[in-house]
This record gives sequence, C-alpha cells and structure tokens, in this order.
Amino acid sequence: MRLPDYLGVVGALIVGGVLTILLLASTLGTPPVLPTRAPQTIPPLPTPTGNGSLPSSVPSGTPFASAQPGTGTAIGQVAPNIVVTLTDGSLMDTADFGGQPMWINFMATWCPQCADELPMMERFEAQLTDKMTLLVIDVGEDRRTVRTFMDGLNVDLTVGLDEDGAIQARWGANALPVHFWLDADGVVREIVYGGAPEEIFIQAITAVVPEFSAEE
Repeated sequence: MRLPDYLGVVGALIVGGVLTILLLASTLGTPPVLPTRAPQTIPPLPTPTGNGSLPSSVPSGTPFASAQPGTGTAIGQVAPNIVVTLTDGSLMDTADFGGQPMWINFMATWCPQCADELPMMERFEAQLTDKMTLLVIDVGEDRRTVRTFMDGLNVDLTVGLDEDGAIQARWGANALPVHFWLDADGVVREIVYGGAPEEIFIQAITAVVPEFSAEE
C-alpha cells in the first residue's frame, strides 16, 4: 500500500472514532445537575383567638395541646362576668359567686313568656336552696318599671337592671327571654329560649346540679 493511501485510511478511522464518541455522548447525555434548596424553617404555632378557636389561616389539624376554652356564651365557653345594679339599688358581681352553678335569665316586662317563667324560676329556686345562684337581668327598662312588674307577679327574685343593653350585647342575648346555666367553673352548659316545656328547664338544671329533683 502506498503511503498516501495508508494516511487516508488512518484519517478516516480517526474521524469515524471521533464521530462515534460524539454520537454516544449525545445519546447517553449528561446527568442533570439538581438545584439545591435551603432547608425550610417551621414557623411557630399561632396563638388562639379570644374565643379559643384557631385563626382561619391555621389548618384544623394543627396540634394545639395548650388551648383553653375562651370567654363567650356558647356552650363550652367560660361566660363573661356580670357586674349589675339590682332593683334594690345594690351592686352584684357574679365573680363573687365563683364555685357555684348559676342560672341567668335575660328578660323584659313586655315579654309574655317572661311573665310565665319567672314564677317557675322562683319555685325552682326554693327547691335548689343553696345549690345554685339565680339572677334575672331585665334589658332596657328602668327600676320603677321592673319593680312594679315583679310586684304584680308577686315574685321575689334577684333582678339586675341592664338599662343600656350593654350586658345583653356582651352575652348575645338578643331573643328574650333566654336562659343560661353555668357550672361551678363558670362554663356555659345549657341554653334554653323562652317558651320551652318545663321538662327542658329541669334537664338544664340537672346538667349542672345532678342531684336536683323537681317537686310538684
């Protein structure tokens, strides 16, 4: 073989080898380089809102072992304290009755159901003796109107005057009459609206005073 022919064959082999290597490299490719991510930091758990529920942005599954019942008048919440002037001119603070169940009734003299339920409350109060504190809150009326009304019913109950409706608003007692039963820790356990059968009132009382038994 002549020298030029030999050099041509060698050159062809070299070119073919290079093309083969390039073809294999393009077929196999180069492993991609994955971007790195900074480690995520876990945000602190949010603080419960005033009513004891989590903010709306927090998933419902978020653990919250330290959450406590908030203040409010829904069943299961700690009822807000009441400081009210009574029809006899004295001041009553429900905080002074901590450790004892309470029955709080929001009413008004123009309400027919109120007139029916107040004698029932007085009767049950006599049977409960010292096991429960009863408080009637008249909404939006003056002392003379309320005392005349109570005297007309011949009912002797502890009645507070919410003349400006501030206590009613704080408790959300918009439909009159409405009754709240609190346990010894001040937690709302039962709510009954006016016009309910007497049996419903008895059930509500026994929810916080289990030994209560209504007498005829």
